[in-house]
Amino acid sequence: MSKFSVFTQFFKGYGWTYLLGMVLLFAIDALFLYVPSLTGQAVNTLYSNKEGLSLYIEIFLALAIVTFVFKFFSRRLLLGSIRRFEYLLRRTLFHHALAIPATYYEQHGPGKVMALMTNDITSLRVSLGLGLMILVDAIFFGVCAFIILVEHLSLDVAIIMLLPVVLIVAAMLCVTKNMRHRQREAQNVYSDMTEFAQELFKGMSLLRMYNKELLSRKRFQVENKRNYTCNMKVALLDSLLAPLTYIAPFSCLAITMYVCGSRIIAGTMNVGDFISITGYVMLIIGPLMSIGSLASVLQKGLASLDRVHAFLQIPEEEAGTSYDKEIVKTGNVTNFTNEAIDRLPLADIRIQHLTYTYPKAQQPSLMDVTYTISKGAFIGLVGAPGSGKTTLFKLLLQLRKPPANSIFIGDTDITKISLAVLRHSMAYISSDALVMSTTMEENITMEEKTRNPLRLDESVKRSAITEDLQYRFTNKKKKSIQEGGQNLSGGQRQRVHIARGFYKEAPYLLLDDSISALDVGTASQVVDSLREGRQQTILFISQRLEALRKADCILVFKEGRLVEFGKEAELVKANGEYARIYAKQAKEGRGGVTIG
Repeated sequence: MSKFSVFTQFFKGYGWTYLLGMVLLFAIDALFLYVPSLTGQAVNTLYSNKEGLSLYIEIFLALAIVTFVFKFFSRRLLLGSIRRFEYLLRRTLFHHALAIPATYYEQHGPGKVMALMTNDITSLRVSLGLGLMILVDAIFFGVCAFIILVEHLSLDVAIIMLLPVVLIVAAMLCVTKNMRHRQREAQNVYSDMTEFAQELFKGMSLLRMYNKELLSRKRFQVENKRNYTCNMKVALLDSLLAPLTYIAPFSCLAITMYVCGSRIIAGTMNVGDFISITGYVMLIIGPLMSIGSLASVLQKGLASLDRVHAFLQIPEEEAGTSYDKEIVKTGNVTNFTNEAIDRLPLADIRIQHLTYTYPKAQQPSLMDVTYTISKGAFIGLVGAPGSGKTTLFKLLLQLRKPPANSIFIGDTDITKISLAVLRHSMAYISSDALVMSTTMEENITMEEKTRNPLRLDESVKRSAITEDLQYRFTNKKKKSIQEGGQNLSGGQRQRVHIARGFYKEAPYLLLDDSISALDVGTASQVVDSLREGRQQTILFISQRLEALRKADCILVFKEGRLVEFGKEAELVKANGEYARIYAKQAKEGRGGVTIG
C-alpha cells in the first residue's frame, strides 16, 4: 500500500471539485500575468500624455472584479474539498482504529491515535490546501514570468537577474533536508505528551488523594521539555528559512534596477518597460518569499503522512461479514444493527492442550490447558492474579489470537470462526466498567438503533438497578451520565456494565470479576439472576468464592496451569489449591456473597 493511497478515496469522490479549484487558480495566475504589462503601458501613457489612461483604470477595475469572483470560487472549491478530505481521512482512521487488534492499545494507549486524528490530519489538510496553492503560484509564475523576461530582454540577462533565486532555493533545499525527520520526531513526542496528559487528567482524583501533584508536575515537565527541545530543532530550521527567503527578493531587485537603469540611461528602455520587468520579477520572487513557510508546511505534512501511513499499515482483524465490509466500504452505519450478524449456536467449548505466551514474555500465561465446558454449564474460574484466567477469556474472544486447534466451539476451531459472529455470540462483562457519557438506556443497549423494551427492563431488573439507579433510568431530567461515569459510584457503574451484558442475551456469558465493587446483598441478587431458566454457557471469574457456590464446576488455575476442577465440596475435600484459597478467605472473614 503506497502512502499516497490515503488520497485515493478523496480524489475518487471529490477530485473533480479539487481540480476545478486548481483550474480557477491557474486562471487567476494567468490574469495576474497581464498586470505588470498593463501597468507598464499605463505608466508610458501617463508619461507621454493622459489620454487613454481611463481605459487602463477600467481594465484594472474589471480585473479586480473578475479576480475577486475567481478567487472566491477557487478558495471555496479548493479549501472546501480539502475539508472533505479531512473528514474522509478522519473517518478512515477511526474505522481502522476500530478494526486493528486491541493489543495495539495495550502497548500504545489512545494518545497516539488522538494525535493522528487531530494534529496530523490538520497538517495534511494545510499541506494539501494552502501548501499546494503556494507551490502552484511559485511554479506557474516562475516559469511564465521567466519566459516573458527572456522575450523582453535575453536569456543570459534573465538568468543573471534571477540567479539569486536559484542560489537561495538551493540553500533552502539544504536546510530543509532534515526538516522532515525533525518534524516527524517532534510529532511523535507530541503524541507521547498527549497520551501522558490524558492519563494524568483521567487520574486527577487519585493524584489529589495521594498528594502527588508535585510529582506529576515533574513528570509532565520532562515530557514538555522533550516536546520543547524537538520543536526548537524545527524552529532552528524555520529561523534559517525566513531570512533566506528575503535575501532573494532584494538581491533580484538590486540586479534588476542596475540592468534596467543602465538601459534607461542608454536610451534603449523606457520607464514603462522598466515597471513591467520589475513587476514580472516580483511575480517570480513574491511566491518565493513564502517558500520558507511552504517548506515547513510541506515537510510537516509529509511527516504526518508518514505517521498516518504507518498507522494504516497495521493489519486489521478480518471483517468476516458483509455487515463489516459494507461499513468499511461506504462508511454508512445508519442501516445496520448488530442483529444483522449471525450468532453461534449453544455448543460445548472444547479446550485441548492450550498453551499461550504473550509477545516478549519469558513464560507462558497458559500451559497445556485441557478441559471441555458442556453447553449451558455454569463454570467458575478461580486463581491468583496472573494465573491465566483473563488470558483464557481474551483467547475465547480472540482479543488475543489463540493457537490453531486448541479451542473449539462445537466441532469448529475458534480461529476459523468470523470475529463478528464470535464476538456477537459472547457477552463479556469485565471488572473495568466502561460507562459512556450518554443516557443510562443507551449505555445498556450500546446505542442500538432498534431496542427491545422488554429485554431492557429485564436486564435492568436482573442487574439490580433499583432505587438510586432506577430513578436515573426513568427520570428524564436526571438520566444523563457524565463522562467516565463521574456522577456514579463504582458499584453503580458496575451494575450498568452488568446490565449491558445481560441485555445482549448472547449464548455465552463471560464475567471477569464483575461483582467486585458490589455490596453483599446486591452481588447476591446478581448471582442469583445469572441463570433464571436461560440456556447460556456462563464462565464466571470471581475472587469471591461464595459467588461460585452454585457453579456446575470450578476450574482452579495456578501459574498458567489448570491444577484442579470439580464442585466446591469436592475441591475443599481434596485439600488442594482451592482449599488453600478457601481457608484463607474464611480466615480473613471475606467471601462476601451469601447464597442460600
